[in-house]
Amino acid sequence: MVVLAVASILSFVACGGGNGGNGDSIEGGDVVVGMYDNRYQYTEIRIPVGGTVTWVGAGRNPHNAHDAEETWSTQSVFGSPEMLEGDRATLTFDKPGRYTFFCTFHGNAQGAGMSGVLIVGDE
Repeated sequence: MVVLAVASILSFVACGGGNGGNGDSIEGGDVVVGMYDNRYQYTEIRIPVGGTVTWVGAGRNPHNAHDAEETWSTQSVFGSPEMLEGDRATLTFDKPGRYTFFCTFHGNAQGAGMSGVLIVGDE
């Protein structure tokens, strides 16, 4: 029984569970997303209409978050496309929808590289 529990814990950690590894998702009203070197902490974000996402620079390189449809970006509130370690930009989303986002330095609007999806409202 103990071996099974240890194996489950190791599997959880190896898959990025609990540490915000690449490919993870998060859901909530006010979400914080780290922007690490060449990856977002969460690649699927679900928030209600009126919810917020705070993007935080957490890597050695500059990063940002930019909507593929160009309706929002961290630059609009931060004032610069380059967010460095410790920099923060909070965006409020009042319109429901599904938004592909990416880092203009390490991804693209087609969802390659450093990218993810933000789902606002029920979808």
